[in-house]
Parts: sequence; C-alpha cells; structure tokens
Amino acid sequence: MPDEIALAIATALATKGTEAAVAEGRTALAALARTILDRFRRGSREADALQEAAARPGDRERQLVLAELLSRALADDPRFAGRVLTQWRAVQEELTLDRGAVSNHFSGAADKVVQARDIHGDITL
Repeated sequence: MPDEIALAIATALATKGTEAAVAEGRTALAALARTILDRFRRGSREADALQEAAARPGDRERQLVLAELLSRALADDPRFAGRVLTQWRAVQEELTLDRGAVSNHFSGAADKVVQARDIHGDITL
C-alpha cells in the first residue's frame, strides 16, 4: 500500500500534473511533474503507469498503481524523495494560495516580524 503523500502526489499528477508539465507551465505542480517525468523514463513500468493514470484521471486503481511505484522510488532514492517532497510542499502552498488563503513565511534573523493581509483602518508600529 502506498503512503499518503505518494497517493496524493499520484492523484495530483493524474488529474493535472502531466498536463501542466507538457504545457510548459511555470507552476509548482508543473515543476513536480517534470521532476517525476524525468525520473520515470519512457518505456519503463513507472512511465507507463503515469501515462495510464493521466489518460484516465478518474480511475482510482490506476492512481494506486502509480502511487505504489512512486512510493518505491521515493524509498529507494533519498535525494529524489527530498526533491519531490520539497516540490510537493510548494504545490500544497500554491493550491492554498489559489483559494485566497494567506501564506506567511519568514527566514532570517529579526527581533520582531509583522506579516499581515487586508488591513482596514489605522495601524501603528
């Protein structure tokens, strides 16, 4: 049984990922799809599973097969897994922002940090 993350990624790839990568999209999902497409070389079992899942995005069985193969690839190659998981977090953030949510990030050193959105009225700092 594939892990939750592999299944979520497989579902995203099947429904929109490969389309975004082929269209040269500049989204986090397109970048993730390209990373996985680069790993799953043409003619391989993994590439065939990805192509079949993308051809029938509503077919849960095909998504499960893809998720299982992706889960194995992630377990076998920690560097690949690191790239995929980093890109997956970016996909999740992008999808959240697409729905009008706020994503606050701060990296560095500071005594105080203020992050805000949609301030109505006065603010004094």
